[in-house]
Amino acid sequence: MKPVYDDILSRIDIPPIWFDENAVPRYCEFAPSEAASIYVSEVALAEITCQGCGHLFRVAFSYVNMGSKSIAEAIRAKTLDYGDPPNIRCCLGGPTMSSEPRRLVEYWHRHHREYVEDGKVTNGTEYFRWRREPSLEIDIEPDWVTG
Repeated sequence: MKPVYDDILSRIDIPPIWFDENAVPRYCEFAPSEAASIYVSEVALAEITCQGCGHLFRVAFSYVNMGSKSIAEAIRAKTLDYGDPPNIRCCLGGPTMSSEPRRLVEYWHRHHREYVEDGKVTNGTEYFRWRREPSLEIDIEPDWVTG
């Protein structure tokens, strides 16, 4: 179960735009630079729903909540898993249930290998530049959600 951020949610009259990898409510537009860690090389924004009531959330993924797994591979395999949904008390059981992955909204990556030669970065600007990959912005509902 994720923590409730009432100290934030109770002071702002509009719902969050998205939640970060730790389920912290965010009110800015999503951007890879807004990830919960500055060290990430992949970032994704996905839509998930509460398994209890179906409330829709936009949530971020990075190695912060993925560990060593590749986000791109999890998207392709439809195994992207946020775990429990953000805890906004959307329903009685929702915060204790798993979330259901629905759709990948944005996928970004950096640390581009073409700018590495003999273990050294040859162009730091391009190596660190975020690139969006629309081909991975797809439906990610696994069979267990729709079945």
